[in-house]
Amino acid sequence: KLIARKIGFTLAEVLITLGVIGVVAAITLPLLIQNYQKTVLKNQFKKAYATVQVAIRKTEADLGYKPECYYWTKNPYGGSKCVSYNDSGDCTRYELNGGGSLPSDYNGRMGECTFLKNQMEKNLKVVKKCTSQAFKQHCIPDYKGIDTIYKSEQSTEPSDFDVNKATSGCGGWRENNIKNTREVWNLADGTIILFYSGFQLFAVDVNGMKGPNKWGHDIFSFGLKSGYNLPLKIIDGGCARYEKGGISTTAMLKSMYNK
Repeated sequence: KLIARKIGFTLAEVLITLGVIGVVAAITLPLLIQNYQKTVLKNQFKKAYATVQVAIRKTEADLGYKPECYYWTKNPYGGSKCVSYNDSGDCTRYELNGGGSLPSDYNGRMGECTFLKNQMEKNLKVVKKCTSQAFKQHCIPDYKGIDTIYKSEQSTEPSDFDVNKATSGCGGWRENNIKNTREVWNLADGTIILFYSGFQLFAVDVNGMKGPNKWGHDIFSFGLKSGYNLPLKIIDGGCARYEKGGISTTAMLKSMYNK
């Protein structure tokens, strides 16, 4: 006489299986979440970049010419060097590498940057503008600056002179200046644009007040480049330090186009 046998799992086997599933989930879920967050930020970067790009092209079309507000695509004067620092560590005088004072257009043509910014404001949906005190007026969240990021990267506490020297020439992105002296635009879609000065150098927080609010994660530096008979092109603005795990604007642009 055949006797039916009941086939199943013991409690110990079930617990072991659940334990293995838990371990696998603990390993893979953070990676999946991280990859999802990167994909979301990449799409937000694309959208913010496209928004500014379209506004620039519309501004050029409205004006009928290319405004002089850009860094040289290829600097016609060669490189430069700092030859004098003040007591705070900021450079007070630059010279050409071969000697001699820098020409007025050494970095590029900047004569119409304020004009370009005013025209761009008409072509971007700006819902709030802070000309100063941006953090106090809630135009920006609590950003770090290139000086505070530099400090956090050092194994020992650097002096104020060393910090200023390391960030000299890019002082507009120091934390105090970002929070208190930079002009900021809040766009209707939540995007935040921070200006170094005119529209030739600016930064964009692609998801606005939402986190992580870190350079190289959701905040990226941009600049305008051009030259004789060349259109305005949005490129990596430099003058930025990227927080741990972040990437440069150049790397983000390459990733965007899968190059």
